[in-house]
Amino acid sequence: MRFSDSIAKCHATVKITADENDCPQYKITGDEHGNMQCYIPLLPEQTITAEVQLDMVSEHFEVDFFVDGVIRNFWQSTRNSVNKHRAPIVAFSQGIYKDTRSLYRSSMTTAAIPPPKQLLTSGSQRTNVGSIDIMISKQDPERTQHYHGCMIPDEVPKDWNIQALAPSSEPVEPTLQMIFKDGTRMQEADRGGTRLRLKRTRNGEAPWCTFKFLYREPAQLRAEGIGSMIRGDCGARPIGSLTDASRKRAAPIDGDDGSLSSSTDLEASQNHLQDLRSEILELKMEAERAKRLRLEKEKKTDDLARQTQQQWAELELTKKELIRQLADEKAKAAAQEAEQQNLRQGYANAVRARELNE
Repeated sequence: MRFSDSIAKCHATVKITADENDCPQYKITGDEHGNMQCYIPLLPEQTITAEVQLDMVSEHFEVDFFVDGVIRNFWQSTRNSVNKHRAPIVAFSQGIYKDTRSLYRSSMTTAAIPPPKQLLTSGSQRTNVGSIDIMISKQDPERTQHYHGCMIPDEVPKDWNIQALAPSSEPVEPTLQMIFKDGTRMQEADRGGTRLRLKRTRNGEAPWCTFKFLYREPAQLRAEGIGSMIRGDCGARPIGSLTDASRKRAAPIDGDDGSLSSSTDLEASQNHLQDLRSEILELKMEAERAKRLRLEKEKKTDDLARQTQQQWAELELTKKELIRQLADEKAKAAAQEAEQQNLRQGYANAVRARELNE
């Protein structure tokens, strides 16, 4: 998705990748205030990354990264009053979460929400599980401030979304969540500064723009007819919402060559083509997942074989060492036996010699 502010000469483009593959964006909507939203297809056990490309004319701007309604990461530009025009690419491949009393960073992987899928919370509160949000804020002339209004990792347990899942306000209920595991513990010096930056206010009276990605399983999107949407920016419209003039321009001329005879046929063909593309993408994602699982299995097998070989070598060394120790013990016992035999023989000789003298 892309949002442009021609007056402020600022542009932002955001995409989500799953296992390093770009996710297609369906049913893109947006307004002049920069509130962008779309659906993306994801499968369980996929690792996601959010990429934000910025072309900003601003002294200072910030990017906040939210997963399932919790701020999980952030980025801030360096202040530069001389060269204000910058076009950085910000990638969020890790999220911050709390485990016990410390903060950790880890990759983010999709997982099925275990049953029961709906646990009501108090009042009419709606869940944000199943959403990835990017909020971009920039400094305004009045230097006003606002708060992002979302929970921070310190305020929620590691698996908060399983325990506090409420019905979604979206037409397609979420069946996936984002999980964090095998993270790296943050250093004590970083934890304090990170907590402060997660909680503090942002520049501007409100966010300059917000990108919301609703991630759902492909079968759900197809069941709701969401897969047959034109992929594009804020101005994208569903196939079938063309104006009369555009229909006339798009409609082919009747002929004997078998060409389509109406805009309805063209739209049906385009819908079918988009559905085929969605199915191909889903198969590709399944193939990538199967390949990843196969590689993980092969790695586990190789690791097990390596460990077995190492243990076998250690056992062989232990066996050789035990054999050597046994041989040494036998040699010592034989030497002691010989020494005792010599002592007994010497004593017998001494007794015999004394008897002869008497």
